[in-house]
Amino acid sequence: MPNLITYLKLLAAVTAWGGTFIAAKYAVIENSVEMAALLRFVASSILLLIILYRKHGTFPALNRFQLIYITLLGLSGIAIYNLFFFFGLQTVDAGRGALIITSNPLWVALGSAVFFGQRFRLINIIGLLFCVLGVSIVLSKGNLPELFSNGIGIGELALLGCALSWSTYTLLGKYIMHSAHPISPLILVTYSCISGTIILAVWLLLSGQEMNISPTMNLIGAIGYLSAIGTVAGFIWFFDAVQKLGATQSSVFVFLVPVSAIIFGYILLDEKITLSLFIGAILIISGVYLTNKHNRSLK
Repeated sequence: MPNLITYLKLLAAVTAWGGTFIAAKYAVIENSVEMAALLRFVASSILLLIILYRKHGTFPALNRFQLIYITLLGLSGIAIYNLFFFFGLQTVDAGRGALIITSNPLWVALGSAVFFGQRFRLINIIGLLFCVLGVSIVLSKGNLPELFSNGIGIGELALLGCALSWSTYTLLGKYIMHSAHPISPLILVTYSCISGTIILAVWLLLSGQEMNISPTMNLIGAIGYLSAIGTVAGFIWFFDAVQKLGATQSSVFVFLVPVSAIIFGYILLDEKITLSLFIGAILIISGVYLTNKHNRSLK
């Protein structure tokens, strides 16, 4: 049952992404978030190149069309996403920011409808709304008015840019994997990660960011997880699902990331699991199921 395997990989990917929030906390104990992000993608690029070479025995060449889209993928999914992320969280609470970022499946759904002519059933739309409500309850700890009490500032707009950039990354990836010049998920993730890392490094250098590294065990362990699990495995499994299931179906699983992050927090950081988390998780899981129901209409 290839679809079952694909769904399990997708579930593993979003679970791994939940763990990146915990790993990131350890990575920035003695290092800046910008430096930790750069190290994450440098390490990820090296690992991906090793995997790519072992699989193909060479580094597949790209034609001009593919190179343009790989550059756009690196710009949107790695460089711009991280720059908006760093800037936005300087002024926005983590919970409020996570809700804004987690809105990206809605933008993927909208983009799929506009650019790919995707049609949605009412039950799929209800599923998306269930996911939004569930994430809102989880991140607000059941106090929805507090989550939406503040106005929209430049930090919120930056985090909205995160959601839009990842949505762009997802839709561009879907397009190139089904284009006249298709590439595999592994090649897509490897080369886009490299291009994004180069763009991010250039920006850090030009902006005068400090490039000092404190190679502690916290940093080594965190970067190991962020690169091998959060990026290499997570990104490949995600785009494998985008290729086989469709962009909207795959992206809706992103709503599970905050739940995964809180569960990791409970296991590793002794953070509490509340009734609001349980209710929100039920809504999100129900929403993911409804959004994937009758999946032939969502390719």
